[in-house]
Parts: sequence; C-alpha cells; structure tokens
Amino acid sequence: MEYLEISRIITLLASVFIVLGLYDQAVKVSRTKSARDFTWTILVAILFNELAWINYGISLKEWPIIIVGIANLPAIFVIISIYRKYGNK
Repeated sequence: MEYLEISRIITLLASVFIVLGLYDQAVKVSRTKSARDFTWTILVAILFNELAWINYGISLKEWPIIIVGIANLPAIFVIISIYRKYGNK
C-alpha cells in the first residue's frame, strides 16, 4: 500500500471522528439547553475550516474530503442555531 493511500485512510478515519464529535456536541447542547462553552470565534472557525476543506477536496477531486465536509455542515449549522438560542444562558 502506498503512502498516499495510507494517508487517505487516516484522513478519512479522522474526519469520521470529527463528524461524530460535531453531531454528538449538537445533541448535547440541544439536550442541556446550554451552549455557554462555545464562542462565536470557535463556531466561525469551525465553519470556515469545513468550507476550506470542501474547497480543497473539490480542487483535488477527492470525494472523501468533499463528502465529510458536507456531512459536517448540518451539525455546524445546528450548533450555531442552538448557540444563538441558548449561548448566553
């Protein structure tokens, strides 16, 4: 197996964990009705990061990068909307 293939597998696995973490965090915030541990800075940074990765995946024509980035977007938007509702409580 070539280094590039191994690198792709590692990146895909890491991305899956990020997706699971984002959705887990969205569920936690919606259950506790508290998002005080978040800041606008981190939320914007996460969103910008995902958009950058999607752009990078498109430029390389690497479907795993694109799919994982797109899969993260709904969780990010849910967390942002919940933060707007419960962030100051």
